[in-house]
Amino acid sequence: MPDEVEKMLAPLAEAPPTATEEIIEIAIGIARVFGELDEEAAQRYIAPDFVDHEASPGVAGGPEGYLTTARYMRNAFSEATWQVDDFISEGDKFACRVTFSGKHTGDFLGLAPTGAQVKVQHLHFYRVADGKAVEHWGARDELTLLRQIGQFTPEYANPADAGAAIDRQEVSS
Repeated sequence: MPDEVEKMLAPLAEAPPTATEEIIEIAIGIARVFGELDEEAAQRYIAPDFVDHEASPGVAGGPEGYLTTARYMRNAFSEATWQVDDFISEGDKFACRVTFSGKHTGDFLGLAPTGAQVKVQHLHFYRVADGKAVEHWGARDELTLLRQIGQFTPEYANPADAGAAIDRQEVSS
């Protein structure tokens, strides 16, 4: 798994000039938490009072809460990877655009495993203080993920099809 983490972090080798060594080190540590379930990295890079604004209800904050989320995702999706596609930072914040992929082999949001392969985009934003991440915000393309595991199949998956249907409705009225 360490080779996978190195591969997913390749964009950090070309981090923007605004990224301090400390920010890059924290970003790599956070990636190790998800990529390797690295408990030492969680303790080192996640503040005890860390707030994950995207955590599921009831999940504690701090390093243990962050590890809980990582374990949950790894249990729901075998072969899980988070490929960092873009990385930016300024001041006490950094952001990553990430491609998440894996195989749905465990419970996810109460949904039974489907065996489906998934590949979706995530955006993650972190604030750091005193060498640790203190806050996280995320935006994940859950709609695409639900489509990929067969749990969301709208009549009009393509917006152009929905527009055409609306046009037909107006004509027939």
